[in-house]
Amino acid sequence: MNQAAQTPGTPGAEGNNPFHDIIAFFARNTVAGNLLMLLLLGGGLFAASNLEIEDYPDLDSRQISITVPFPGSSPAEVEESVNRRLEENLIAVEGVRRVTSTATEGLGTVTVQLEPFADPVTVLDDVMSAVDRIEGFPPLNAEQPEIVLTKAHRIIMTVAVTSTALGRTELRAAAERVQEDLLALPSLSMVSLFGAADREISIVVSEEQLRRNNLTISELARAIRESSLNVSSGELRTDAGGLILRTDQKRMVGEDFLDVVLIANIDGTIVRLRDVATVIDGFADVDVDGEVDDVPAMFLNIRAADIHDMTQLASEARNLIENYEPPAGASVFVWDDNTALTGAQFRTVIGAGLLGFALVFLFLSLVFDFRIAVWVAIGVPTSMLGALLFFPAFGLTLNVVTLFTLLLAVGIVVDDAVVVGESIATQRENGLRGTRAAIAGANAVVAPVTVGVLTTMIAFVPLAFTFGPTGQMLNTMPLIIVLVLSVSLIEAFLILPAHLSHSAPWSRPPLTGIQVSVRKRLNNLRDRWVVGAIASAVRRPYLTIVTSVVLVIGVALVAMAGTQWMFLRTADANRIQADIVFPTGTPYETTWAAAEQLIEAAHATNRQAGDDPVTTVAAVVGHHFGAYRIQGSKKSTYGTHLASVTMHIRDESQRSLRPADLETMWRLNAGQVRGVESIRYNTALIPNDAEIQYALVHPDEDTVVAATNDLRGAFGNIAALFQIEDSLGESKRQFDLELTEAGIAAGLSPAGLAMQLRNRFYGAEVQRIQRGREEIRVMARYPQERRRSVRELLDERILRPGGAQIPLSAVARIVETRDFSTLTRIDGVRAATVSGRVDRRLSSPNAVMSEIEDDVAPRLSGRYEGLRVVRQGRGEGQSEVNRILRFTVPLALLFMYFLMAVQLRSYWQPALVLAGLPFAIAGGLLAHVVLGYDLSITSVFGMVAVGGVVVNDTLVLMDRYNRIRAESAATPAIAAVSAAARQRFRAIFLTTITTIVGLMPVIYGKSEVTQGLLPMVVSMAGGLIAAGAALLFFVPALVLIVDGTREAILGPGQSASSGGEVGPGLTA
Repeated sequence: MNQAAQTPGTPGAEGNNPFHDIIAFFARNTVAGNLLMLLLLGGGLFAASNLEIEDYPDLDSRQISITVPFPGSSPAEVEESVNRRLEENLIAVEGVRRVTSTATEGLGTVTVQLEPFADPVTVLDDVMSAVDRIEGFPPLNAEQPEIVLTKAHRIIMTVAVTSTALGRTELRAAAERVQEDLLALPSLSMVSLFGAADREISIVVSEEQLRRNNLTISELARAIRESSLNVSSGELRTDAGGLILRTDQKRMVGEDFLDVVLIANIDGTIVRLRDVATVIDGFADVDVDGEVDDVPAMFLNIRAADIHDMTQLASEARNLIENYEPPAGASVFVWDDNTALTGAQFRTVIGAGLLGFALVFLFLSLVFDFRIAVWVAIGVPTSMLGALLFFPAFGLTLNVVTLFTLLLAVGIVVDDAVVVGESIATQRENGLRGTRAAIAGANAVVAPVTVGVLTTMIAFVPLAFTFGPTGQMLNTMPLIIVLVLSVSLIEAFLILPAHLSHSAPWSRPPLTGIQVSVRKRLNNLRDRWVVGAIASAVRRPYLTIVTSVVLVIGVALVAMAGTQWMFLRTADANRIQADIVFPTGTPYETTWAAAEQLIEAAHATNRQAGDDPVTTVAAVVGHHFGAYRIQGSKKSTYGTHLASVTMHIRDESQRSLRPADLETMWRLNAGQVRGVESIRYNTALIPNDAEIQYALVHPDEDTVVAATNDLRGAFGNIAALFQIEDSLGESKRQFDLELTEAGIAAGLSPAGLAMQLRNRFYGAEVQRIQRGREEIRVMARYPQERRRSVRELLDERILRPGGAQIPLSAVARIVETRDFSTLTRIDGVRAATVSGRVDRRLSSPNAVMSEIEDDVAPRLSGRYEGLRVVRQGRGEGQSEVNRILRFTVPLALLFMYFLMAVQLRSYWQPALVLAGLPFAIAGGLLAHVVLGYDLSITSVFGMVAVGGVVVNDTLVLMDRYNRIRAESAATPAIAAVSAAARQRFRAIFLTTITTIVGLMPVIYGKSEVTQGLLPMVVSMAGGLIAAGAALLFFVPALVLIVDGTREAILGPGQSASSGGEVGPGLTA
C-alpha cells in the first residue's frame, strides 16, 4: 500500500503533517485539551457577562447634517437664502456622494451623504470650511448653522410625569426635577424633556403705549439689551492690588426686566418696561401638550449615548423611578421600556437554544456512547462561548444581530462536531481503541472539514463590504461567523479528540441496549433501503440527474410563486404608534380633535379585541413621538399640525392578536380624518421608512409637481399600496406684500416694511440667557390676540421715515398666494418623493417596485422629458446591497473554488461539491411554502449556512471517494462512489437530524420577538433535508457521469479523482 493508503493516525501518517502532529499532541495530552476547553467556556462566560447589551447595532448614517434655523421665514425664502447657497458650495467637496436639501417653515436642512469609503471626520472638516467661506452667510435673522455628523440616539426608556392637579408650569417643574435626578446617575448623560414647549420670556407690548411714548419694538429691544448684560471693563491696578471692573446687570427671570428703563426724559420722568409691556416668564409661542390615559403628561426620554449597556442603564433608571417620591399631586412612572423587548428576545433565543441543545444531546445519546454524545454536544456551547471571548477585541456587542448570527452558525458547528465524533466512533467500530482511534478519526476528516469551514467563512465575506443602514446591520455577521467557526475547528480537532481518546465507555444499561438497538436500526436503514436507493441512482445516473434537476426547478418555481419577498424585517414592539400630519398652519384645535378621534378608536379597538390587549393610550399634540433622535436641531419637529397617538399593548403571552392585526383594527376604527395630510401607523421596534419610496427629480418645479401628482395617482391605482404620501405637503396660504407707488413715495423700503411687520407679529429677539440646562430666548412682540386676525393686519400702521404713521393698506399691496410646506432638492435639482406602504396580503414590496419600474416610471419619463425616477429609502438600501453583492459574491465563489481545487487536487471536483447547493436552496424555498413564511434576506443567509454544511459534507464524501479510488485503482467508479456514500451516510444523517432537532424549538416556539429569525431557521431545516438527499443520490450520480466521461476521453484511470496523488497532507 502506498503512502496515500496509510491509515490516518499511524505514526507514518502523523509525522508528515504538522496538522496531524498538533491533533496527536492534544489527543495524548488531555490536560491541554481540558484547559483549552475551560479557557473557552470560562473566558466566554466572563466576556458575555461584561459585554454591552443593545437591541440593534449602532448605525452610522454616514451623513453630515447642516441645519440653519431661519425663524419666521417661508420655505421658499429658506431655500433661496439658505439651502441653495449651501448646495453650491458642498456638491464639489471631495467624499460627498449626494446633497439633499429640505426647506420648511423657519428651518433649512442640508444633508450630505458620504461616499462609502470616505473618512467622515475629513469630510466634516471640509464641509465646515466650505460653509465658512460663504460670504454673508447666514442671512439676516437666521441663526448660525449647526454642522454635525448625524448620529441616531435610541430611546431606551421613557418616563411619564402626570398630574390632574398641577398646571403646565408646575408640571414642567416636576418633570425637570425628575430629569435632574436621572442625570445625577453616573451612567445617564442624555435625558431630554418631551411633550412641552421650550421656556421663553415673552415681552408683550402694547401698541397704544408704544405709540404714546413714540417707541418701536426695535428701540425697545435695543434698550433692554443695553440694560441687561454682564460686561467686564478691565482691571484697575492700584497699589493695593488689581481690581476687576465689571457690570453685572443681566436679567435672568421675567420680573427682573420690568424695571428696565426705556426712556429717561430731561424733566426727570422715566418710562420703564412695566409701563408699556407685560412680561411673561413662560413658554415659547408653540402649542405642545401631552397626556396619558386622559391625564396631562410630560415625558422624559432616556437615550443611550454611544456604546452603553442598555439593560444596565434601564435597570438603574427603573430603580430610581420605582422609589421616587414625586411632588404632591403628581405621578411618575416608566411609561415605555424598549429594553423589555430586547430582554424578551434574548430570553426567547437563549431558551430555544438550550432546549435545542438538550434535544441534540438526547438524540446523540441514542446513537453514540454517552461519552461521545456528551463531548460532541458540549462542542456547540464551547464554540459559541469561545467566540464571545473575542468579542471585546473587535468592539462587538450582544444584540439581535449577534444572536441571529450565532444561531446561523449552529448548523455548521454541529456538523463539525458530529462529523469528527462520528469518524472517531467509526474508527472504534473498526477495531482501533483509545488515543489511536481519536487521532485516526480526526485525521481522516481534518482536511475536508477545514476546507469546508474556510469556504463557509468566505461565503459570508461579501457581507462585510455592504454599507448604508441595511449594510451595517449585515456587515458584522462575517466577523462573528469567522470567530465561531474558528473556535469550532479548535474544539473539533484539539479538544474533542482529547476527550474521546479514552476507551472506557460511559453508557450503562439500559442505555447501552437502547444505543445498540438504535444503531442496528440505523444500519438496517442504511443497508436495506439507502444503499439500494444509492445503487439504483448510480446505475441510472442520467435518469437520476434529469429527475433531480426537474424536481429542483419545479420546486423552485412553485415556491417562488407561493411566497412573497420581504428584504428585511425587524421585530414588532409592544406598542402601536400613529403619527398625524396636517397641512402646515393647521390650528392646534383641529389637530387635537384628530388626536382625540384616534384615542377613541384605540379604546374601541381594545373593546373589539376582547381580551383587553391595550394597557395605556398616550398622545402628544404639536410634536411626534420617536424611537430615535438624529443629533442636530429639533426645531423642525414642532408644529400645531403634528400629533402622535400611541397605544401600548400587553406582552405576547397576554393577548391573542398580533400587533399588525391590532394596527389594522385601529386604522379601520379610526376611519377617515377630515383634512389630514397623512397618518402613519407603525408597529416596528425601529420605525421604518415606507417600503415603496421614489424621488422625482427635474429642474422645473411645475414639472416635479405635475409628475408627483401623476405618480401619486398611479400609486393609488395599485391595490396593494396604502398610506400613500408625498413630500410636497399641502400648499399653505401666504400673503405677499408689495410696496405701492405711495409706499415708495413715503420713503419706505421692502426691507424696512418687512422688519416692522416681523417685529410685531413674529417678534424681535431681545437676547438669550442661560438658565440651568436651558438656553432661554427673550422675545418682544404684540399680544397673541393681535396676531390672529387678518383685520388686525390690514389695520396695522406703518412707521414712515420722520415718525409719521400710515395704514398698511395705503403703502402696500397684499397678494394671497400658496407655497408648499416642504421644498426638496437633490444635488441642486428640484425633487419630490412619493411613498407608500404595501399590504402583504395582496402583494410584496419587490413585486410592487417591479410594476412601478417596468410600467409607471417609463410612462412618467416619456411624459416629462428629463424627469428622473429614483429609488429612495429601503428600496435604495436594498439596491445598494444587491449592487455590492453582485460584485463580491463572484469573487468569493472564485476563492472558494481555489480552496476546494487545492484540497481535492482536481479542476472538476469543486464543481461537483457545489452541485448540491441548488438542492439546499430548493429545500429552503419549499419549507417556506409548507410552513407559510415569506422569503427575506434572512432566508438567504439560512441557505448560505446550509451551503456551508453541504460543502463540508460533500468534501468529506469526495475525500472518501478519492481515497477508495487511490487505494485500489481497479475499483470501479460505481463501486467506489456507492461505498463512499454508504460510509458517509451516518454522518450526513446525524448532521441533518441533529441540526434540525436543535432548530425545532425556534420553529415551533413561534414568538413575535423571533419573527426575524424564523425565515433563516426554516431555510436551514428545509435546506438540510433536501441537501442530505442530494448528497446521497444526486452527487454520486454526477460523480459517476463526470468520471465516466473523463475516462472515455482520456483513457482508463484518468477520472475526476486523478488530479494528483492523495496523500496524508492537508489534502488527505
